[in-house]
Amino acid sequence: MPNHNVKTVEVPPFDALAEEASPFGGFGPILPTSAELNDRFQKEALDARRRIQEGFQTKLASPTETPNELDKIITSMWNSGWNPEIGNVDLFARDFGCLLTKAILELLGGMLIFRSTDDASHLSIFWADAKLEAFPFHKVLKCLNNRHGETMSSFVSGLKTFISK
Repeated sequence: MPNHNVKTVEVPPFDALAEEASPFGGFGPILPTSAELNDRFQKEALDARRRIQEGFQTKLASPTETPNELDKIITSMWNSGWNPEIGNVDLFARDFGCLLTKAILELLGGMLIFRSTDDASHLSIFWADAKLEAFPFHKVLKCLNNRHGETMSSFVSGLKTFISK
């Protein structure tokens, strides 16, 4: 479950897995979905939205615009000297990851997959019919660690294309 104690993890080379009949088991056991876990995630996403709106003076007006707004924030961070070696990657990964996850859920549906009650780094979204699993927090980590070639907008667009097949 996302919280303020996100552990730093090695970012895997993937941020989505296709052609899988069930969620990826390599990040630990999958927790049963519960109202409590979902409610905790929703609360954390609301708190993250407030922090990002206040900290970056952005509206985050709609799920459709959220990935692009987050991309703009990260571009601005890079342009003003962001250095993942000394910046608080975990803090930004947690908050941006919560908002990206929430936007994807609102835009594309899917089922939240929880693997921990206190570590957001392997939270994912699974679409059984499409045999697709997305790892929004991994995508955010890639964007925070790589100045070029990674965007949340293209990630969401790619997911949408794959799900609609």
